Amino acid sequence: MLEVLTQDSSFTLFNQYFGEHYHNLRDGALKETMHKHIYPSFAYAFYKGSLKVLDICFGLGYNTLALISYARDRGYKGVWEIHSPEIDKTLLASLNAYNYPKNLDKHILNKLITEQYYEEKKLKVYLHLGEARETLTHLKGSFDIVFQDAFSPKKNKMLWTYEYFKKLFEMTSGDCIITTYSQNSSMLYSAYLAGFIPYLLKQKEVRDSVIFTKVANPCLEIENVSKIIAIDIPHKIALNKCLKALYDEK
Repeated sequence: MLEVLTQDSSFTLFNQYFGEHYHNLRDGALKETMHKHIYPSFAYAFYKGSLKVLDICFGLGYNTLALISYARDRGYKGVWEIHSPEIDKTLLASLNAYNYPKNLDKHILNKLITEQYYEEKKLKVYLHLGEARETLTHLKGSFDIVFQDAFSPKKNKMLWTYEYFKKLFEMTSGDCIITTYSQNSSMLYSAYLAGFIPYLLKQKEVRDSVIFTKVANPCLEIENVSKIIAIDIPHKIALNKCLKALYDEK
């Protein structure tokens, strides 16, 4: 796969199977990662003394590597671990050939590619080779942060269904945060039925994004977010009688 330059001068790739880029070209690969995933999760969860993070899916590794870099820069002192599934072994084997932003640690990337594991003081990172839904059945513990960054609901429905979000609900903490770029109404309905509360983040420098929590009206100040708006799913349903949630078998 060839590097594709995005607006912020970081690269992404195009996935032929799903027919989508790994990042939005207009927002920029690194910029999208920071504004839609890292800033919201840091604002919400980094007061905790320990963190468990689930990165769905590893892809080019931007979310995992950017989180580590940002946490280091902000002086996070807690104990934490990151788990990320990835099904595409061919992709992983090719990542060493690409140019990453300087603040992303390629030493960690190389360790994950070759050993599927990286450890330093107070930090452990696990790369799980295989399908994401299957990986989730083997993971234990309560996750505080989930980067819901799979290919879109139209192209990869099984990582956006009610059953999928119900599994996430069961394996996340009571004050968890899920971050995602997608604003798909059927996906929002699925997550809502599973128990999550959706909020729209009005972004200043990239397209708007979404977070899910289990706590109503989270008090947040997120870098480069101008407004946090509760998404009224019952109102969406009332306006669109044809709106349906996504299910595994439908």
